[in-house]
Amino acid sequence: MPIASLATVNLNYLQFPAKTEVPLCGDLVLVHGLAASLGFWHLSIVRSLSVLCRLIAYDLRGHGRSEITPTGYSIPQMTDDLAALLDHLGLERVHLLGHSFGGAIALRFASRYPERVHSLILADVRLRALQPYHRLRDWIDWPLWRPILQQAGIELNDMQPEGGYELLTAIARAHSPETNTLLPLFQTPAGSVRRSGAAHRWLQLQETTSVRRDLRVSDGLSPAVLRAIRTPVLGLYGERSPVMPTARALYRLCPHYELHRVRHAGHFFPLTRPRRLVNTALRFLATQSGVPAHLEHLFHDADHEHEHEYEQEPASLFATF
Repeated sequence: MPIASLATVNLNYLQFPAKTEVPLCGDLVLVHGLAASLGFWHLSIVRSLSVLCRLIAYDLRGHGRSEITPTGYSIPQMTDDLAALLDHLGLERVHLLGHSFGGAIALRFASRYPERVHSLILADVRLRALQPYHRLRDWIDWPLWRPILQQAGIELNDMQPEGGYELLTAIARAHSPETNTLLPLFQTPAGSVRRSGAAHRWLQLQETTSVRRDLRVSDGLSPAVLRAIRTPVLGLYGERSPVMPTARALYRLCPHYELHRVRHAGHFFPLTRPRRLVNTALRFLATQSGVPAHLEHLFHDADHEHEHEYEQEPASLFATF
């Protein structure tokens, strides 16, 4: 895999060509969330989106095959990483698709460099200014998850303000690749944990870097900053996601914001409902790029072409997480 040697970090990335000689919608950059990697983006998603775009997926600093540095894990610093990567690749203007923490990076990038962003797709993103607390007790399905996690030996204070972060770390500590501990609970996102060692990588970040301190640094995305964003934004959120309060607040704040809810889905819907992500994203990208009506059959056909590759809905805890 290619490595971009930037001023402050070496980032791993992949490029996927568009299916047309000239991409109809230009370049789309995929930004994953915490404790994941570029492998979060299922191959069927990449193949389907490539009917309109050339795709670039990369590993965040300290994730996947990118370099682990002692510091540099705040949203402002990771936004600088994204800007440096685009400079390295010679990309002046792109579409951005970010999941969770990756979506916050994408929003910060759009606020800092509006001239470099055609459009934004935010998949289940939480912003602290709009949703200060992320307590497990407030999550719709916490009464279901709590006894299952307790059975696996995970006890958490459900009033912690950063419950999602603590849950992620607790699961990483409890997961054993040798015995597949927690895999039945954690099937959708943890399939990649078992293959890539993402759980070990996440714990390594906790123990050897400033990531905990850096994640408390302000992301700079105040309501005033969000109101000033003129970039077209598509918000895609699982209807059972714990970060729906952010979705509703963005709808009120952002002047060019389109909100779609994914039924019966939670935070990891790009993995459990990839078809919904692809269909909605393609229509949005085509609209923002002015794709002629006579070419719309290309992205209507994309879903059917890779239909057999989409994952079935898993019988796991994380179908609605």
